[in-house]
Amino acid sequence: MLAQPEREAIAQLLCIPGQDFTRAAAKRQVRIVRTNMTTLTHICMTFLLSNILPSDRNADLPLRKYQLVYVVLT
Repeated sequence: MLAQPEREAIAQLLCIPGQDFTRAAAKRQVRIVRTNMTTLTHICMTFLLSNILPSDRNADLPLRKYQLVYVVLT
């Protein structure tokens, strides 16, 4: 589980202003949907999911993958 300051830093870098993570029923942050991503995040996600972590579903970034995108972009 990520600490609150880490989640805020990730959301600030990966999401467009005013957007945040999509939350599950338990109110935990589970993914970032494509419409909430910045252009740079979208490009990085596409590259990672096409070349490094192939996935059938490329419409959003689940927890482990958005952490990887954050690390790459920082």
